[in-house]
Amino acid sequence: MKKSRLIWHISPVFCVVFITALFIITFYATHFFRTFYYNQLSDDLKIRAEFAEHQLNGMKLENSEQIDNLCKELFKRGGTRVTVILPEGRVIGDSEKNPATMEDHSERPEFKAAIKEGYGKSIRFSNTLTKNMMYVAMPVRQENKTIAVVRTSVPVEFINTTLGNLYNKILITGIIVAIGVIVLSWRIARNISFPIEQMKDAAQHFAAGDFERRVSPSNTYELDELSNALNQMAEKMSGKIDLITKDKNETQAVLKKMSHIEKVRRDFVANVSHELRTPITSIKGFVETLLEGAVKDPEQVERFLRIIARHSDRLDAIINDLLALSRLEEEGEKRKLFFHEQYIKPVLISAVEFAKIKAEAKKITLKIECDEKLKVKINSPLIEQAVLNLVDNAIKYSPENSNIQIEAEQKNDEVDINVTDNGCGIEEKHLPRIFERFYVVDKARSRKLGGTGLGLSIVKHILQVHSGSVTVESTPEKGCKFTIHLPIA
Repeated sequence: MKKSRLIWHISPVFCVVFITALFIITFYATHFFRTFYYNQLSDDLKIRAEFAEHQLNGMKLENSEQIDNLCKELFKRGGTRVTVILPEGRVIGDSEKNPATMEDHSERPEFKAAIKEGYGKSIRFSNTLTKNMMYVAMPVRQENKTIAVVRTSVPVEFINTTLGNLYNKILITGIIVAIGVIVLSWRIARNISFPIEQMKDAAQHFAAGDFERRVSPSNTYELDELSNALNQMAEKMSGKIDLITKDKNETQAVLKKMSHIEKVRRDFVANVSHELRTPITSIKGFVETLLEGAVKDPEQVERFLRIIARHSDRLDAIINDLLALSRLEEEGEKRKLFFHEQYIKPVLISAVEFAKIKAEAKKITLKIECDEKLKVKINSPLIEQAVLNLVDNAIKYSPENSNIQIEAEQKNDEVDINVTDNGCGIEEKHLPRIFERFYVVDKARSRKLGGTGLGLSIVKHILQVHSGSVTVESTPEKGCKFTIHLPIA
């Protein structure tokens, strides 16, 4: 069986996965915009029908000429066709045609739905105007009796034209991005495969007994570490043949470590990409909608801008949390943090003060129980952040008018800080993973409440730099109890 090179395993798979993901996103985006446009159009027709119904109130249906003139006047004002139909199906007013020449409308689906259910909507071909139209019909009632049906309609061709332009833009953008991804994936694959080929060549020399060969440094940290390990192995084996077995085991350990690091990196990049893509796609979609013409509608502009602002806030929260995690990992390794023996209660009070506004909005009571003299050696800003994250989570998932308990106590050689709520709780199967980055139990609910999926991971890292830990106990529908464990020594 002929074996292909590593670069041909990496690059095509990367491209196929990306293009497939792009296709799926494009499909759902186009479906969303088509539904969005049709809903907007039907809502607009409904408002115009309600306005026409209001104009008809007080008018006598026997005066069909006056009603027909009203329909034509409404068409001049808003460009929307208006038709008035009696309950038996006879047309007595229309914006574009002479009612006397129009056929019976009693079998029109929107008319029948308006009579039966109080509202009717349909998209169909109009024999009168010879074009596809969207119709919205509403009954006109007087003294709890339907005396007529008012119907508004507009052609839907312009929606198809707008969507066609949108599809073309998505296609062109997709092609450009796909080309860029192909080039990028090729370079990534090449950057990975070339150093490995060098290492393979060096390993063959080592196998032949030539321990003078050395592997060139790599620009990639993990591969550079591997090349250094191979070089170190060669140096040891050239001087001491009896250490061959030991060096072999060390090399295998380094290869295994590199594989684990690469898997963690891939998972992290995939999670970050997914979490950032959702708000970015939404922002792009609403901006394009504004550029396509929605900017002329002040109410729509305000609604779209509020949505864009909300997604921008989510992006900001994700980036801030990622920076916090990065700082924690770097500072934990370099020992740049300072720890002092401090009283716990002021730290708890400070954290609760930051969360008080959110709690008051849901009428949630925050209670603190802590001995005034309880002390422990900590970095107070970090512990305050950890407690705030736990309290903030408890507020998000607790019902209104409930209580959240924050208490600290000494147990043997550690101080425990408990944050207890009586919210929705967490199922047992999720508990082992809730401190992982971007892992959330209910993604839709978390995004709705403004979560980034990083809060609990930050808490875990804060406790790691304190040589402590965080645990959770939970019963679904009864609440959660998160416990911060801080060693006294």
